[in-house]
Amino acid sequence: MAAKLASSLGFEKSAATDTVREVLRSQYSFSEIPALHRSSFENAGGSAEEDWRETVDAVSDAVQAVISRALGKANDLLMEGVHFYPNREVIDWWKESGGSAVGIVLYVADEQMHRSMIANREKHNGKQVDHYLGNIGRIRAIQEEMVATGSDAGWLLADPTKERDYQRVVSDLLN
Repeated sequence: MAAKLASSLGFEKSAATDTVREVLRSQYSFSEIPALHRSSFENAGGSAEEDWRETVDAVSDAVQAVISRALGKANDLLMEGVHFYPNREVIDWWKESGGSAVGIVLYVADEQMHRSMIANREKHNGKQVDHYLGNIGRIRAIQEEMVATGSDAGWLLADPTKERDYQRVVSDLLN
């Protein structure tokens, strides 16, 4: 959905928090920053939400640097990924600089549909589908946290399994 939105809305730049995390993995070992070297939903001894927050914290400075650079160059930017806290501050910061901004949290309300989407994904970063489906409870707990946080921050909540023209909705919000 992010690639379609970026293309259809004419965004100059697009970045993924997974890419930021991968670059950081090349710079920091597991012993230095363990949270970089696991999936956001993998159990690290805490609740799903706590473990997710650790993975977000591990990349947050670098993600902020990507946003700052785009802002400083007055570029459009579509930042996507699970390694980000939905928040009002980043949207307000962008708008205060003269740009348009909207935050979107993608979620899948129906668990069976969510399972089906995961099972049908073509690429799983070299991991088996069972790795994801075996952690569906943690994935959905993180999703619930992101939905709640995004809702509190005034972000658009978008379920791509529902019939809705999100391109038009986002375009209207940006204009």
